Amino acid sequence: MKKSTKIGMSLLFLLLFTSMISTTVYMYYMGNKQTTPIEEAEKTETTESTETEEASSETEDWSRFFTTDFYESTFPKIGVSAVTAPIGENIVSTFRSNIPEGENVLYYGTIEDNIRKLLSREYDIIFSPALSDELLEIQREYPTDLDFIPISNEALVFLVSQKNSIQNLYLEDIQNIYSGNTKTWENFTREDEAIIAYQKPENSLIQYLFCSLVLPKDMLMIPPQEIRPNAEKELESMISCYDGGEYAIGYDTYYYAKDIVFDYNVKMLSIDGIYPTKKNISKGIYPVMTNYYAIVRENSYTGSPERKLVDYLTSPIGQELIQESGYIPLG
Repeated sequence: MKKSTKIGMSLLFLLLFTSMISTTVYMYYMGNKQTTPIEEAEKTETTESTETEEASSETEDWSRFFTTDFYESTFPKIGVSAVTAPIGENIVSTFRSNIPEGENVLYYGTIEDNIRKLLSREYDIIFSPALSDELLEIQREYPTDLDFIPISNEALVFLVSQKNSIQNLYLEDIQNIYSGNTKTWENFTREDEAIIAYQKPENSLIQYLFCSLVLPKDMLMIPPQEIRPNAEKELESMISCYDGGEYAIGYDTYYYAKDIVFDYNVKMLSIDGIYPTKKNISKGIYPVMTNYYAIVRENSYTGSPERKLVDYLTSPIGQELIQESGYIPLG
């Protein structure tokens, strides 16, 4: 064999050997790579969500949440809004055998409409998020007050683009951003870019929660505006919707945000060092929390169909139904 051929083969062997070593080192590094606490939480949350979705798809027969010591009499009339509809629908599916064929016990409406129909005795129980002060005032028009029983945890979460390097904000930071005292990302990411802080429409439930849990209405700065057609097809200045931009920040309930995170290029932030996982919210350690409620008339008697339903929803099996419906059970 010629000397030049031997040299060429030696170089080829050396190249292959070096490539194998590099691949081995890379695989070892990736296999032992340490994740940050937030990355680990996101990984856990993704696993939890996948497991929940798989369980939901397997649980088409809701009768596994049925209990024989629940109803022997008339089933209560239930009012739900868009955000609580799955709870009502799955309760009806669970207790189908207790409901006479052809009888309707589940009704859909706005939160205000549901409250009025509950107070006027058209409904026996409604499922709702926390009520604004304006909605609470409706009780004054009727001879009875309402009784609010928590059945599920909920949280207000804050969203930024995946391109934004920030992972955590403190509640004080959020307050400074939305009051207009902090205007750029410089103190958080070293980027001297203006913070675009989106809000929800003034009369929305989520905006009410924000003002109740984070910053009073009179301390809020004016939100980003855009010219859009209103319901009458007339152009007017309206609050801009969160667009997931690199320098934007927005907020939503966990119930809605968990789907946004998986569908769009955005992420949830930890607040005060605590990431909004189902586990952290269920334990009550995430800082910005609220509830979904079963609401009944205060004068409804013990043992009534609606009170029995409340007892069921706060029992272990009822909390399983809540979780299987996509909500966060009480801790």
